Amino acid sequence: MAVVQKGVAAPVSPNRLVVKDGQLLLVEQRDQYMIPSMWTYRAFTDEIQATTAFISGDEKGREQLLKRVTWPAGPAAPASGGLVLPDRIASATTDVPPTNGMVVATDAKTLTQIRTALAELRDPVPAGEECTLQKPGAVGISLGEVTVMLGDATCPQAISTGGGRVRVPAGLGKDLLDLIVASDRAATERATTKD
Repeated sequence: MAVVQKGVAAPVSPNRLVVKDGQLLLVEQRDQYMIPSMWTYRAFTDEIQATTAFISGDEKGREQLLKRVTWPAGPAAPASGGLVLPDRIASATTDVPPTNGMVVATDAKTLTQIRTALAELRDPVPAGEECTLQKPGAVGISLGEVTVMLGDATCPQAISTGGGRVRVPAGLGKDLLDLIVASDRAATERATTKD
């Protein structure tokens, strides 16, 4: 096991998010072919390189070692409830399964729809009722300053790296993903027809 203060950068849409001691952790298998037992546990924050534990071993062994790590406190949820979001969104970026190719929305209409949908989420998840957000199904959306991860029916919750964890209607993540994909496709078509 190794723990570093400035570890790996977070992907836009992590494979799995879990809660340990009240801190949200991004869990990734580093290289399932070269070192299949190596996993990273990284604080899910808006820091480019956050505290990260690199742990090798089976799941039970990793869990035992993980208990010895003290994680920095995560961001607090807003007093008004909901998710911490940027005041203004200049772009929304996500990756599209199964290829994980990146798509971006930059048009005002799509960005307003995304921000409005996320801002309307106000039902906080009480401590102890957190579930694990994971792929397939969960959708991560980078809004510049913060990333929001939305679960599916298996874990209908959303989390912001800026703070806040709320319940979400099943399917909202897919709906927002579809908006971003459509916006990206339309921008690509406009750029191609200009040439």
